[in-house]
Amino acid sequence: MDATTGPSRNHRLAALALLLLVGAALILLVDQALVGRYRYYRNALEQYQEQLAQLERITTTQEPVRQLIAKVQQDRNVTAQYLPQSVPALAAAELQQRLKALIEAAGGTLQSIQALPPVEEAGAIKVTISAVMNGDVGGLQKVLYDLESQTPLLFVDSLEVTARTNRPRLPNGRYATYTRIQLNAQFEVSGYLRKEGI
Repeated sequence: MDATTGPSRNHRLAALALLLLVGAALILLVDQALVGRYRYYRNALEQYQEQLAQLERITTTQEPVRQLIAKVQQDRNVTAQYLPQSVPALAAAELQQRLKALIEAAGGTLQSIQALPPVEEAGAIKVTISAVMNGDVGGLQKVLYDLESQTPLLFVDSLEVTARTNRPRLPNGRYATYTRIQLNAQFEVSGYLRKEGI
């Protein structure tokens, strides 16, 4: 009996050990899957809670920012920085007249001027004109200063200047012994119109 029960007992013990090992592996596999899901959902929950806290902080600062925006929109000094016209075509025509007067007052000559298409930028309409003028260094400096220092705000962009020297003819018909610098300046001048409702 010992010989027949020995192998069957060892087989039973081996089968039991194998069953326990497979059961433990199965439990460990299920446990790892559940723990892995738990960790994933816990991390996702923590991220969502951080996002919620951040959004709540933003919400608390939203009302003071709205009040500040309303205050700026009602400020007359800010309103004065915009072009006063209500239509881009009228604003461009006014800019053209203003630039022509500034160039002539500085002793320069306006060669060409044209309005460029209006562009919508950040709640305002950008009105731009392009101009070409001739004059000396002092005249160009005066025109640029006058454009950028007056109200409403005007901006000079895309400035290209070329210089040419010449000897002027004197009243007696002879050429002078000195030279003058004649500048040709091409640039854009732009200002902003308030959009309706802002």
